[in-house]
Amino acid sequence: MATPQTPGTSPIVPVSNLERSIRFYEECLGFAVRVGSIEHSYVLLERGALKIALIEAADESVLKATANNISAQLWVDDLDALWAEVEPIRGDFPEGSLKPPFDRDYGVRELHIKDPDGFLMFFTQIQANGG
Repeated sequence: MATPQTPGTSPIVPVSNLERSIRFYEECLGFAVRVGSIEHSYVLLERGALKIALIEAADESVLKATANNISAQLWVDDLDALWAEVEPIRGDFPEGSLKPPFDRDYGVRELHIKDPDGFLMFFTQIQANGG
């Protein structure tokens, strides 16, 4: 029996306004809709191997719980190239939603970005020395 392939994983992120969130992920982070639609209250967005699913949630407590308790680490191979895309449009991000790249003492470099509903993404690259 063949082993099933696992082409990736994605967080499923509740959002308050799917249309606004799709625009943010496309225009600010370079993602594109792969499947789903606003009419279905669900989209799967991709950027290369990175995937993020968005669902529209009317319940404010769900959005608050996500913003306060859930984050995702998204692995990239060139964090500085991603920052070069984001940095010129940093004024388009809500205040406090963007932390420029920085190095951790355990061998990774990170860029922190919050989406319009406060979902925190750790874009992370393993440093050459690996920590």
